[in-house]
Amino acid sequence: MSITLHTHPFSSNGQKAQLMLDVLGLDYTTLEVPFEVERIEWHTAVNPMGGIPALVDDGFKLAESNTILRYLADREGREDLYPRDAKERATIDWVLDLWALVVRPALFSCEAAQYGIVLGTGAFSKEAAPEDEVQKKFDAVVPKLNQAMQVLDPVGPWACLGRRTIADIAATPVLHRVANAPVDLGQVPRMRAWADACLAMPEWQALIPMCGVPTR
Repeated sequence: MSITLHTHPFSSNGQKAQLMLDVLGLDYTTLEVPFEVERIEWHTAVNPMGGIPALVDDGFKLAESNTILRYLADREGREDLYPRDAKERATIDWVLDLWALVVRPALFSCEAAQYGIVLGTGAFSKEAAPEDEVQKKFDAVVPKLNQAMQVLDPVGPWACLGRRTIADIAATPVLHRVANAPVDLGQVPRMRAWADACLAMPEWQALIPMCGVPTR
């Protein structure tokens, strides 16, 4: 059995798939997918849409990062990370959808400003914005972020169910970026507590040097 992950060191979606593999203690190899608009053929042969990441598990091809997290948890029988119970699983899926559809889009303007991200060509494609501009973009989405955080377990620090799940693994790379951005994350206290827990994961700490993301 062999696992190959198509990824890019700076792709947050690729990072969360790699983090999941590390949390599970699985052996795998990585292939770096360039950030060009026209994705390389060996990658589109796995994921015709060209998105990062993609996974090849002994010939089985899979794409979309949250789908990869769900698959790997089920593959390894890790019900602590993604339980079979319908209500618990739905709770995790709710957080995953909230993250993908609400929180990540809200934060993207801050990410793009901080890292010079241009859709289609990736990070560092243009000069980073001044720190005060990044803070202004964050200020603009603080109300939406605080509203979204009401879905999370109010006790915390994990997103739900009182323990680490794939919802936390999915959010960790972007939580790292916002925690290390020139913004006042204290404006969103529930996100601050969530980020503190996720970023302390030893598997994430081990992965950071390979991801090209800053730490303070």
